[in-house]
Amino acid sequence: MKKDMRKSFLAFLAIVAASMAVLPVLAASQTGNGAPSGAHFNLNIIGVPKEKNGDVWDNDGHRIFVKLWGVDTKIWLVQGDSFNVIDPQGTDGSATLQLMDPYPGTTTTAVYRIYVRALGKPGGSATMTSGFVDELGNYWYSLESVSLIRTKAGAKFTDKTLELTTIYVDTTDDGVANPVRYYLFDNALWNYFWNYDNNGLKLLQIRIYVE
Repeated sequence: MKKDMRKSFLAFLAIVAASMAVLPVLAASQTGNGAPSGAHFNLNIIGVPKEKNGDVWDNDGHRIFVKLWGVDTKIWLVQGDSFNVIDPQGTDGSATLQLMDPYPGTTTTAVYRIYVRALGKPGGSATMTSGFVDELGNYWYSLESVSLIRTKAGAKFTDKTLELTTIYVDTTDDGVANPVRYYLFDNALWNYFWNYDNNGLKLLQIRIYVE
């Protein structure tokens, strides 16, 4: 083998070895359920068959209760310096969740990732859609939704950061489709929410990982 060819071959082997060396690290960054490994905020949205009142909800900051069927729940989103459930009782149609600003300052890349999966008895489904209320009291819903169906197969987390931290909406009335993507807690908008439309899904798991 010529000297130059030998150098090229050795360089190639070095690249391959380096690539193989990082494979275990990449594999370790994912768990078997599709979510990343590492610390995270865990939120369970639990579908219940009927409304309950009082202190039976036992709010520990990680659960929101919604109707199992028939009632859209507005999960109102408020900005804070941590993740926390403020009002867990969503069976009356309204709950409140505190989130950190996903796009602080001038950043255009979310500083945390949101993963979701459907659990519970197979057959249930739910749809989550981000939105806001404008200064005139009009409700606007993103053109992008998160659809979740509980199947018999093993449930895996999927990354739904874009759909749940932005609102892709056309607020003009000019007859032309020209939607704009707004960030959650953008100063141009007001009163943010996730609209949770439940159709028999008993448990939705949400995990939030700070980058």
